Amino acid sequence: MTAAVSVLVTMVAGCDLVGGSEAAPPPPSPSPLAPFTRETAAAEIASVTAASGLPAGDTSTAGRPEGAWQQCVAPWTADAPAADAAEGFEAAVKRLRQQDWEIVSSHAEQDVTFRTLVKRGWKVYARHHAPRAPGDEQLVAFTAVEDGCELPGPVRGDYEDPA
Repeated sequence: MTAAVSVLVTMVAGCDLVGGSEAAPPPPSPSPLAPFTRETAAAEIASVTAASGLPAGDTSTAGRPEGAWQQCVAPWTADAPAADAAEGFEAAVKRLRQQDWEIVSSHAEQDVTFRTLVKRGWKVYARHHAPRAPGDEQLVAFTAVEDGCELPGPVRGDYEDPA
């Protein structure tokens, strides 16, 4: 009978029913994500393009129509050496994916390769123009546009994926 009482006491104590330690407090909740802003999107694009060997890009909206749309767009455009443009473009897309951007569209039309990636309420429209005629440089562009941003007609075609 002593063995039975010992087993019962061990079981009860193991369940914290008799003088056991208090339950551990729940772990702290994860910290909330920082807001994902135009500056955040622009910084990620600048980081991946530089790490991919692409030249410094133009991030301005100069020469475009004025308006509130400029606050919800982060453009990046560069002329890359033709020998490195395709590889740099694909490497930058790969690095964006490593930063949790998800590809939702990928296609080519004539001499342009398009990739559209999404993350936290933003889309990145990535383009690589590889003209069939040989040249020294090829256009590479990564433009982040916040969901719900209303782009003016003349700008929409330059930034968004036509598909």
